[in-house]
Amino acid sequence: MNDIQNVGVMTIKAKILCLVAAFALLAATITGLSLKTMSDYNRIIAEYRHNSENAFRGERLNRLIGASAIEMRGVYLSESRAEELFQADRVEQRVAALEAFLNDWQTHLRPGELPELTLVRTDVMKTVKGGRYLAKLTREQGLPAADAYGNKDKYRISREAMQGRIDTMVSDLDAKLAVSQAELQKFQENRQSQFLLMAVSGILMLLGGSLWIAIDAIATPLARVRESMVRISEGAYDTEIPSQSRGEIGELWTALGILKDRAAEADRLSREQLEEEHRLRELVLD
Repeated sequence: MNDIQNVGVMTIKAKILCLVAAFALLAATITGLSLKTMSDYNRIIAEYRHNSENAFRGERLNRLIGASAIEMRGVYLSESRAEELFQADRVEQRVAALEAFLNDWQTHLRPGELPELTLVRTDVMKTVKGGRYLAKLTREQGLPAADAYGNKDKYRISREAMQGRIDTMVSDLDAKLAVSQAELQKFQENRQSQFLLMAVSGILMLLGGSLWIAIDAIATPLARVRESMVRISEGAYDTEIPSQSRGEIGELWTALGILKDRAAEADRLSREQLEEEHRLRELVLD
């Protein structure tokens, strides 16, 4: 029967161990969330950096195209042979830098990424090829030949169309960067809220559990035990001892019950002895 009554009863030790387990579970949960946060954060940061680099390269492509156009224009505006040759070298350098930049950018792209760059690259390589030929004509035949070759409206129209495609691509890259920035900010805000909610909820639950153990399982039962001990010490041997208590407090009640019974027995024997002595004294006097 006692075994049946003990089923499902938690001792103070078991309750404290459950509380410790809850602390451990909370710590493990926070650790798991932290690891996932680090993984997600690294992924988002990597995407943000990649988009940022693409946006930067798009802007740099714009600057290189503009610089190449300026150097080519400088050839047409040259006022001396020395200036023609100088500008031809500058054009050669600019288009070489432009080609190297495009080749380098291509190596940093993911498979299938930025397909619009393929069309832009075709246009840019035409500019590179035209710039080199312009520099060659300038060196070998002089300004008149270079001007007749390159200083035409159709080339200007072609460059404007290319610039429009580049501007569109750069705008798309900037938009992707803005999306990455927004995702990063949202991620940070959400994770902060999650950590705060988890921490507050965990602290409140653990605090509630601690108070429950301290008050319901320890303080209140011990106060009842103390009150009963005082009453028994004052001779109130009819003090009720709970018979259904289990765990450490139940052991205290059991010990107190034994103490009460022995104290009551000792008090009874003492009274009987006094009564016997009183009876014998009366017999002697008679």
